[in-house]
Amino acid sequence: MRIIAGLYRSRLLNSVKGHSTRSTMDMVKEALFTRLGDQIIDKRCLDLFAGSGSIGLEAISRGMKEVVFVDGALAAIECIHQNIKSLGCKDQTLVLRMDAMHALRFLAKKQVPFDFIYIDPPYDKVDIPKLLQLIHSSHLLSETGIIVLEHPASTIIELNEAYGLEKKAVYGTVALSYLRRNHA
Repeated sequence: MRIIAGLYRSRLLNSVKGHSTRSTMDMVKEALFTRLGDQIIDKRCLDLFAGSGSIGLEAISRGMKEVVFVDGALAAIECIHQNIKSLGCKDQTLVLRMDAMHALRFLAKKQVPFDFIYIDPPYDKVDIPKLLQLIHSSHLLSETGIIVLEHPASTIIELNEAYGLEKKAVYGTVALSYLRRNHA
């Protein structure tokens, strides 16, 4: 696994050992960041279910000013710390070892919204509508922010009135759903 573009281009990243996490394919990662383009520069990112941290670290490499990584697994947290140390970008990161719902409640208290929230949960093991509702009620997404949800291509994402589906892009068995806030 590697950083695709930007400041840390071609730098290798450690991955979490075992089968508890799966890495986002380079093709999917490239499509994601091509779509986001310059809108991530100098912005804040929340990488939920971060695994190795490859999405958040790619974001930093491409100009993101701050990334918060969240994962509940010790092996993932250790891997994220190793990757951050390897790239030398500790000042731009916060790593939280907690489940996603607790992390969202914790981050809501800081009252600083994110411009980009990437959610790559264990497939079929997380209540996505409940997670999205907490992000909305906690005001964790900035007015112009975007949520990107990685999920199986066959899954239909249930959205509440708070978010609208901007685009769903399918890459083989994986899909990325781009969500924006609905404005009244």
